[in-house]
Amino acid sequence: MANTTFAVLPFIVSSIVYYAIGALWYTPLFGKAWAKELGISMSGGTDSDKGKFVLGMIGQLVSAFLYVAGVYMLLMLGNFYSLGGALTVGASVSAFFVLSVNSGKLLFQRKPKLFFIDAGYGVVGAFAAALILAFWR
Repeated sequence: MANTTFAVLPFIVSSIVYYAIGALWYTPLFGKAWAKELGISMSGGTDSDKGKFVLGMIGQLVSAFLYVAGVYMLLMLGNFYSLGGALTVGASVSAFFVLSVNSGKLLFQRKPKLFFIDAGYGVVGAFAAALILAFWR
């Protein structure tokens, strides 16, 4: 029988780690290239722009919790609390969700850099969350 006990602390930590990866991913690592592909400025703006930024960051935090909840659910449903299980869930989330959701950036928008930046974050985040959740419960 699968262990379906939900552990709150690993979930919260995994969500924060996923969010932190995004903060690093979209600022010092790939922020300039990402902004250029979207045609936006990363410099400070008006107070209205700053308000939109704060709302966007709150939205991303909520999104991080939902994303990690999905990873956690897959781990629990399959009782994948091992290295192999974590890698299976990370690869499954990456292949079936992250790459497919971002494919329009590659296929229709013809923005391979944007595809690799956004999909890369989802893939790295999926594996990070799956590894943390699989071993800390």
